[in-house]
Amino acid sequence: MAAAKDMDLSGLPETAPPKPTKPLRFADIAVTATAKEFAGTYRGKQYHEPDFAATLPRAASAGVEKVMLTGMSLDDVDFNRKLVEQHPTQCSLTIGIHPYHAAIPEAGIQEEMARLEQCVDQALGTTPCPISAFGELGLDYDRTNHASKEDQARVFKAQMDLIATKQWDLPLFLHCRTACDDFIEMISPYLPRLKRKGVVHSFVGSTAEMRKLLDLGLDISVNAFSFADRESVDMVAAVPLNRLHLETDSPWGEMKSTSPLATHYCSNAPGLPSSKKRDKWDPACMVKERNESCAIPIVAFIVAGLQGVSVDDVVAAAWENSNVMFNFVGVN
Repeated sequence: MAAAKDMDLSGLPETAPPKPTKPLRFADIAVTATAKEFAGTYRGKQYHEPDFAATLPRAASAGVEKVMLTGMSLDDVDFNRKLVEQHPTQCSLTIGIHPYHAAIPEAGIQEEMARLEQCVDQALGTTPCPISAFGELGLDYDRTNHASKEDQARVFKAQMDLIATKQWDLPLFLHCRTACDDFIEMISPYLPRLKRKGVVHSFVGSTAEMRKLLDLGLDISVNAFSFADRESVDMVAAVPLNRLHLETDSPWGEMKSTSPLATHYCSNAPGLPSSKKRDKWDPACMVKERNESCAIPIVAFIVAGLQGVSVDDVVAAAWENSNVMFNFVGVN
């Protein structure tokens, strides 16, 4: 779902951002380390051994000083905690239940919330603290084959009830896909009761929807999915820099170098490391058609191009916003 091949770019800034004037510092706030692709499995077939850890040096070489590991379900927690323990200065994690994983029987929600509470309490009680945000939680009406709208709403509300009751000092790591009105209706009563607000990650939607989310006090994070159509491209062009975050949402969301936006705005972006096909896997190389944190400069250059500003300004703003929101430690 990355940028459309035939997108009309009329009316957008025509000039590619120049090369940065200083080294860029990134926080990639959305990476799913537990995805099957990082385990070497593609469409049900095993091609190579698990290799997520091999992506981190490439990320660091690209200026990615912080990688936030997305919690899709509670089954992810142990795996992500081990990664954070092994890479404490570069990685942190989120804990929550993504709408794809919301197909929980109503009778089992209380037990699942008790398990979620225990996971977050344990993480917050650990030194150094591995957790940066509560989530991923929210609504996704694009993929109701994973969980119905009713299941998603029930689990979203249960998680919001939990953080409002527990008063954890954590920002929300939120998911909202083609569900903006229902999302706003559900979350609005909770936000005044929380210590922190949060970020709507991988946002795809209209400028009007984006502004409604900003009005709630939520920030916006973008990646290649946010360039999926002209409506979202115009939205990205309008996100205020002081409310912007950057991410790859890897291993998904690869931005093709031949896409119109990449061709238009990335002529001065740094090149990616060498890559090989999955059946020719080499841990020292990227895997073709699989996204990684080291590709985040492409997102930054496209945002800068769409907004008509320097990539230095975009990256500095996103770095500051993410550090403030997620209390990143050991990277300043």
